[in-house]
Amino acid sequence: MRVKSLILASSAAAALALSAGAASAEPNGWYGAIDAGYHIIDDINAESSNTGANWNWEVNDGWAAFARLGYRFNPNWRMELEGGYRSGDIGRVRAVSGAQGLCNLSPATGPCHSPEGDITSTTIMANVIYDFGTEDWGLRPFVGLGAGVNRVNVDTIGRLRQAPGGAFAADDTSTKFAAQ
Repeated sequence: MRVKSLILASSAAAALALSAGAASAEPNGWYGAIDAGYHIIDDINAESSNTGANWNWEVNDGWAAFARLGYRFNPNWRMELEGGYRSGDIGRVRAVSGAQGLCNLSPATGPCHSPEGDITSTTIMANVIYDFGTEDWGLRPFVGLGAGVNRVNVDTIGRLRQAPGGAFAADDTSTKFAAQ
């Protein structure tokens, strides 16, 4: 199964925004930070590479964690290496076209099993950040750009609703270019 996904720029921007205050108070030189938070995941549309059938995956929102190591060159410019992890449990998988529907968490689906599994994202990014203002400001806005890689791992299993005994499984990993 081929799963297309995007890094949610908003979750990365939120993590950078929440952590900018701590980084802006640091003197020039090396700094490190660990951030944790919550992220919202959009539905994912997936297509079978074997049959061309399409499914819509609803993924539950989950937690996110980031570790950053950076260097401040002067009061305004800094550069970081950031590692991130985002998780989400699969809540429901529905057929869109050419596929038999999967069971979901509703008891109305009849005698079948709910899909179980998760989707995780692991990122490594290099960021360049410009902090506005001076160190005397209580809150310093910033802008930043980052590039790196995103590794998405899908691991799930379920039963097909209209095919008694028919199973559905996905165990796939994809690594792609990412930007924020």
